[in-house]
Order: sequence, then C-alpha cells, then structure tokens
Amino acid sequence: MASALDDLDPAQLAAVTTASRLVAVLAGAGTGKTRVLIRRIAWRVHEGDADSRHTLALTFTREAAGELRRRLRRLGLREQITSGTFHAVMLAMLRQRATDHGRPAPQIVASRHRLLKEIGTGRQTDIVAFEADWCGARGIPPEDYVHMARAAGRRPPAPPGEIARLLDAYAVEKRRRGVIDINDVLVESLLLLEREPAFAEAVRWRFRHVLVDEAQDLNPVQHRLIDVLRAGVDDLYMVGDPSQAIYGFNGADPTLLAEVGDRFPGIEIVRLGANHRCTPQVVDFGRHVLHTSGQLADITSTRFDGPAVSAHRATDERHELEVIADLLGVLDPSLLQSSDVAVLARTNAQVSLLRAALEARGIRVRRRVDDPGTPIAGVLNEISRFDSAARLRAFAHDVLDTPVSTSENPSAHDAERCRAERLVAEAVLDYLREHPDGTGTGIRSWRNATDPFGTRDASGVELLTFHTAKGREWHTVVLAGIETGLVPLRSSGTVAGRAEEARLLYVAATRARERLVISSAERRGGFARNPTPFVAGFVFGELSPEAPPIEFRRARANPVGDRVERELLAWRDGRAHQTMLTPQQVCTDEQLSAIVRKRPRTVDELITATGLGPITAARLFDGIAAALDDAAAFSR
Repeated sequence: MASALDDLDPAQLAAVTTASRLVAVLAGAGTGKTRVLIRRIAWRVHEGDADSRHTLALTFTREAAGELRRRLRRLGLREQITSGTFHAVMLAMLRQRATDHGRPAPQIVASRHRLLKEIGTGRQTDIVAFEADWCGARGIPPEDYVHMARAAGRRPPAPPGEIARLLDAYAVEKRRRGVIDINDVLVESLLLLEREPAFAEAVRWRFRHVLVDEAQDLNPVQHRLIDVLRAGVDDLYMVGDPSQAIYGFNGADPTLLAEVGDRFPGIEIVRLGANHRCTPQVVDFGRHVLHTSGQLADITSTRFDGPAVSAHRATDERHELEVIADLLGVLDPSLLQSSDVAVLARTNAQVSLLRAALEARGIRVRRRVDDPGTPIAGVLNEISRFDSAARLRAFAHDVLDTPVSTSENPSAHDAERCRAERLVAEAVLDYLREHPDGTGTGIRSWRNATDPFGTRDASGVELLTFHTAKGREWHTVVLAGIETGLVPLRSSGTVAGRAEEARLLYVAATRARERLVISSAERRGGFARNPTPFVAGFVFGELSPEAPPIEFRRARANPVGDRVERELLAWRDGRAHQTMLTPQQVCTDEQLSAIVRKRPRTVDELITATGLGPITAARLFDGIAAALDDAAAFSR
C-alpha cells in the first residue's frame, strides 16, 4: 500500500511494517509517533492483516481521536474504526451493557465538588477531590487509602484518616444517588471485565486489534484495562515517549512505558530517534534539560543548524515582561502575522500577566473567541449552571429553532449575542452526542480538550502554559520564568516530582522548530530567584538577527525538501490535473508562498492570506487544509 508508506524514514517504516503483533514504539519529540500510529492502522487494514471493524484506537483527547479518523480517511480507509478516549469508549461499553440487561444506564455526577461539599468536606473539598483522583487512577478503594498513601510516601495537607473517612462517605453517597464520577468509569469497567469472563471475551472479540496513542500518559488502571483487552491474543500497538510524561498529577506513571519490555515479555520495541521538527540547537537544549535530572532523550535532529538558544536575565518580573516584549519586537513581522510565535509559561497566572503586558505594548496577542469578557464566554457562564442534559438540550434547540432576527438594524451587541448563542448551541449538541448525560459544568472540561470555538484573531503571539502547548509547534518559542520556584515548581519536592518538571521543560522547549529563547528574573515577588538547575552548564548564545523563515530556505537537511511546500505543490498539481487547468490557474506561486508562510486554518484566513475570492477559497480550502495537515503530521 504505497500511500500508507509514503515519506517514512527508515525507523518509521520499520515501525509501521513490522510483522510483530505486540509492539511498543518509543518515539522522541518530533519523530512522528502519531503519524506512525495512523500509518500502521492503514497499512495493516490494506494488507488484509487487520479488520477496521475490529480495530480500537485509544487516545487521550477527543480532538486526537477526530484527527486520527480524518487522516485515515485521506489514506483511503473508509470503514470506521472505533477510536476515542479511554473514558468515552469505556462509558459507551458500560451503557450498552446496562441497556442489554434492562438496567438504567450509568449517570455521571453533575458536580463532584458540590456533592463533596454536601457530605461535609468543607474547606478540604479540593484536597479530597485530588486524593479521589489519585485513588481512581490506581483503583484504590477508600478503605485502603491510608495504607496505600503511606506506602507511596504521600503527605496530603489533611490527616489521612480524615481523608479516608470522607472518601468513603463520598462513595456511599454516590451509590445512594445512583451516580458515578469520571474516575469510576474506568474502575467500574475494569471490575466488570475482570469479574465477567464471558463478557470480557465478547469485548475482546469485538476489539481484536488495540492501539494506544501517548502511552506514556497511561495510569495503572488504564494499564490493567489494556491487560484485560489483550488477554490471550497479543495484538497490541503502543506509541509514546517516556520523556514526555508530564501528567503525574493525574496518575500517569511513566515507568509503565519505560519498563515495557519487562511488563510485556516478547514485545518488539521500535525506537524513533530522528527529530524532524527542531534544529540541532533546540534538540541539544532539550537533551541537556533531561540530563541534569538523570534522564535521557535518544533523539537527533535531521535539520540544518539554526540560531543558538539564547537566555535573558531580567531584574524582576516586571522587567522580564519588558524584555520579552522587546524580544518579540526584533522578530520577523511575518512570524507574528502567521501566529508562528509562542510565549510559554509554567502557570496560568504568568500567562495572564504576559497577555496584559504585551497588549499594553501594542503587540497583538492571539485570543480565543471564548476568552473571558467575550459574548461566547458570557453564554457559557450562563449554561454552566444547568444541572442536567435535558436543560442543555432544551437550550440548544430553543436557540437553533428560533429564526435569526430579520430586523434591518439590529444593534451590534444583539447581533453578536445571537451569533454567540448559536455557536454555543451547536457546540452543546456536539458535546451531548459524546456525553448524553452531560451537564453545564462538564462542558467546561470538554471545551478545554476540544477547542470547539477556536481563535478570534488570525494572527498574533500565542500565549499558553507548558502543559497546554503539548502537541503544538511554532517557528519561535519564548519560555518565560525559567527559574527556581517556577521551574521546578516549589511544590515539586520529591525526586519524581523534579524529574517530571524537567520533562515538562523538555516538552515546552521542543515546541520550537527554529528559535528558542529563555527568560528569567533575578527577583520575583520580592524574593531572590536563581536560574533553574535544569539549565546549569548549558552554553547559551546571543539572540541573532532574525533569519528568513525556514519555508524560504532552499538548502535543506531533509532530502525531500520542505514538507509544507512539497505537500502544497503536490496538491496544486493534482488539482490542476483534475480540473484541466494549469497549476498557476489553480493557485499562483505568490499565493502558494503566502499559504506556506501563514498556514491558514479557516476559509477566512485563506482569503486574508491569499486574496482569493470567497467562493474560490471555499472550493480550495479542504485540499489546502489536508496538505497542511499531512505536512504537519510528519513531525508528530
């Protein structure tokens, strides 16, 4: 199957075509792990070695599952595989099981915090919720909490015995009300599969080929679920990177993937070490960060040399904001126009300060349409109080079934409010299709994971935390606040906690394709701060004058040339052949160069970037978007 094997490097090709059925792909940042997972599915199905109807691909976000399905369709795989998050797939299984036996489907608790407060957690609500998550990720019942917490060396800010009592009261109250929470979804699924062998066998018959993306984020309960699903038939394919395990606070255990050879005897381990995203300078910095905490990253850049990683030390936090604004001012303006620059910080509080400071300096910041203060945020805030799916559904249908005002002169405020309500209503229906028992509070976490509204501004600097930047990439990345107290956070006092903080900095740094800039402050909040120990001994360079974006360089380290340009040229040639036009009539070289620079994400952005008319832009957008996705997929 040629299309499934196109443009793979030797290690990727080996990972896709291995004859083994039990495989772990250990893939460093920028080496194309998601691409390999998708090509593996397509290749096996087209070779007749797997049945798409019996294939299960488990992801950690709904967005990732949707992207996987879209890219498989472009590879000619029209029969749908089952793909989704662990929670979505297991909840569907629990509901189907209940329906088959004439029992009520499990209901997700509308508000866990509200229920916890009702059982008397008081000021300890957040503590109990956090410990409930810790227990849920490991399948620990309340009666075992004190012993297991002590064995794990946990030191919660409340007496363990009191936490255990409240956890038990919470479990009792859930049973009394006939509800479960999100942790229970996986635990109840695991217990069902372990206790009912016949049912487990039926599930294994349905899901004969199991694939797992981002396997470094698996927690112990998810690992046990995989063990049950693969029992008797070793048809399991996992991709992940132990060096990008950054969700320990959610129960993820990176040792489960790092020690995969011991856990799964006979497994074939394929390593991807060619980073196609970052320059050697960025990769060297990432490796150094991990090395300082006793960790390794076995990756090498395939790119030409880029600018040296530079570091800038400010006197205090206010001065640091000025330094970052000055740094952004010397960059190529086209990078800001194409939103190919990001400033990343460890905490949300830093991001808020950065946004205010940059906007005060007149630097455009790319904003989300659902940022606080926008009409969409106002509508979302109103429906967050809806405590049932019925109320959400009624709201959505009331809005969408009401004709748009035909008033000749509606106020700008009314028109914007109407548009916001309709956008939210459509998103609510999407949410309820995946979460039939969803509530107003549940839609918040779904929104954060799926980004249903996107951004309002097509250009500007992007501001994100380290965690939310995972999976993204930019030409230039500035890392703010790289100093003790923030990196690592003061609360990460254990060896494991500091190791995860180092991995988090590694993830943030490897979002940069070309240029990486580090900033820190000598004093913050009135207290002296030292540079983070993770950069000790690294030799920084100076911030050099901005070079032309990589898209316009003709000398390439990669023999097949620039991916974006190549994919767009292939699309244009194919479109010209189909329509019996010349390539220049489809899209001029100048327009193609603008697309390479600005990477439009919507039809409106394509119009702004190229000057195409709205009808032509709408007709061409899907093909252009597919080409851009394929190019970006090479480094994922």
